[in-house]
Amino acid sequence: MDVLYDYQTFINQRFGGISRYFAELMTRLPQGYEAHNPVVLSSNIYLKSVPGMEFATMWWPRFMKKYKKAHKINKFISRRVLRDGNYDIFHPTYYDPYFLDSVRRPYVITVHDLIYEKYPEMFPINDRTAENMRLTIKNASRIIAISHNTKRDLMELYGLSGDNIDIVYQGYGLDNSRVEQIPGLPERFILYVGGRFGYKNFTNFCEAFSIIRARYPDVELVCTGTPFDADEQALLNRLGIAGCTRSIFVTEPQLTWLYRHALCFVYPSLYEGFGIPILEAYACGCPVVLSDASCFPEVAGDGGHYFDPQRPESIAASIGEVLDDPDLRKRMVTLGSEIVKSFSWKRVADETAEVYARTLS
Repeated sequence: MDVLYDYQTFINQRFGGISRYFAELMTRLPQGYEAHNPVVLSSNIYLKSVPGMEFATMWWPRFMKKYKKAHKINKFISRRVLRDGNYDIFHPTYYDPYFLDSVRRPYVITVHDLIYEKYPEMFPINDRTAENMRLTIKNASRIIAISHNTKRDLMELYGLSGDNIDIVYQGYGLDNSRVEQIPGLPERFILYVGGRFGYKNFTNFCEAFSIIRARYPDVELVCTGTPFDADEQALLNRLGIAGCTRSIFVTEPQLTWLYRHALCFVYPSLYEGFGIPILEAYACGCPVVLSDASCFPEVAGDGGHYFDPQRPESIAASIGEVLDDPDLRKRMVTLGSEIVKSFSWKRVADETAEVYARTLS
């Protein structure tokens, strides 16, 4: 079976969960399935590891200041390939409905979350992602939801019956055999990974950490990602935690080191489609303290220690319980290491291939 993917996520993301998902999927499809992707210009770091896709990043430096031009080139080529019809099934990598007038075969779409529907106030008023999602989901032959929570949201918000929705959990792929120490970090620190905007609930988490810092003056906060912006720096200053909080951009080997040495990893989001960092922390033996919201209990199971993400005092209390109880930490690490074994990218590819076959049948 020939499966056609497109350029969308590989030009929208240099790195990130959705592009990682599709790169792993294209790499691991079972025998009898062949992935095709006509993307020719991309800066995505995962695409380089997909067999046959190395050329797609070759010319990107020449187009770094011409994103719109690169986007148009990729869209033009994808449309041409779609119209040729030399594929069995199409799997778009995001929600731009550009392909609806060109696709000649059934298509499957993966829905990672309904954040644009759940929290529209957190996005620009002219953002059309929610509208595009409704259009592409409505016309899909089958829908893949990456958790039961996402499937429930689809049924509730879109009024779908669920008959053509398949649940395929995300996979885990951090290579924790490669570790790179980061010099200059505190001996005792709490770890925060990922974006800090809107629904990520960073403000409530910082307020919780200020409570923790008052109780544990030797514990600091390490965040991964971009430097703090002016508003975030003002928040840290207001709470009196600017001097014990830092943000650093890390490689995967460095992230592994952080997970292995953190007192705990805290995931305070109000909403996520899945939550890959949970599995990353589990695989590295890091206790996970997280929201009792959206898909988190479904993914983290009994290995996580939960809090109410709307209440900073609840976040602080749960973190404090983990810091104070070595037996609890040990039990969480043991449970987490077992839970992560049930998630793999190979399973994702095998179950997605079953969805493809079901779509054509």
